[in-house]
Amino acid sequence: MITGQIVEHVLSAYPKDFRPEDLFPLDPSASLGSCRYWRIESSKEFFCLRRWPKGKPGQDQLQFIQAVLWTAAYEGIDFVPLPLETKTHKGFVEFDGSYWELLPWFDGFETEAELSDQKQFHVISAMMALAQFHLAVSGFPLPNLPVSTSLRIRSQLTLWKNWVPKHFNRLNQILLTSRSNPSTLEEARLAKLGLTFLSLIVPLSGRCLSLLTHAACFLIPVQPVIGNALWRHVRFDDNGVYGMIDFKEITVDSVALDIASLLGSASISDNTLWTLGLKAYQSIRTLSADELFIVQIFDQTLVLLEGLQYLSQLFLEKKLLTDRQQNEMIRRLESCIFRLENKNCNRIIA
Repeated sequence: MITGQIVEHVLSAYPKDFRPEDLFPLDPSASLGSCRYWRIESSKEFFCLRRWPKGKPGQDQLQFIQAVLWTAAYEGIDFVPLPLETKTHKGFVEFDGSYWELLPWFDGFETEAELSDQKQFHVISAMMALAQFHLAVSGFPLPNLPVSTSLRIRSQLTLWKNWVPKHFNRLNQILLTSRSNPSTLEEARLAKLGLTFLSLIVPLSGRCLSLLTHAACFLIPVQPVIGNALWRHVRFDDNGVYGMIDFKEITVDSVALDIASLLGSASISDNTLWTLGLKAYQSIRTLSADELFIVQIFDQTLVLLEGLQYLSQLFLEKKLLTDRQQNEMIRRLESCIFRLENKNCNRIIA
């Protein structure tokens, strides 16, 4: 896709203030996702142009995602990437089989580069921001009852019952073969990490299945949630949270999903940070005993299924990755293994 086509067919749909003076494609290998991004510099400010993959999401899902973000903004949340409107007041442009969105650019610094003595402040700020977002969109009109079982818990249970028994041994054998006869050094490293990860989840599999089976029966409040709230998606300035990015997976579920995902990826093995984060969240929005229970379950299951997803993509689906993407996959697998190896990370429910 050349710059001229993007300007003519996509950016021309927006007011003149958003026309680019410069347009820079962002390195697709910086992310493991399937969207493409461009940084746009206009006479007004910087923006981010996102191209969704062809056929995904459906228009109804994209409109739902945008409606949730607009609701949050209407309620005063200023750290979400609210899509900009076209000249015809639409939140996206259709071109070349894809949906395109123009989003604000967040220049706040990333958490990866933060100083260690700022971590507590950042975790507290991020969890309070998450609670504010949840409150802001809690009144979003839903077609179904606001009390239900967790969709993510049910999908995890299905995966654990069906996928794991069917593919676990095959994946293990492929990893053994790749470690013994790798085509690249990266493949050997990934296979070694994969075998370590599988050896760590085997003794946890029975407990995981038991917890998910139990949690799948819980009736809890559900509402729009981010669905992929991760520490690497938060941006800070000197005053705290400046922005959150990547709301592509907004769904309807328990707030416990976002809490466990964001706080687990932020605190890693630090239970002090975990406790501070939960207290910070509940200073804005109180959690019920059932919600806290679901948070603890997600804290354990998300890391197990995250690692399995990466290994499945690499060794079963044979997903092609760039060198940078392979290095990012290695980093994420190492993080999963660290959390499983460190007993402080496994916040086991008594």
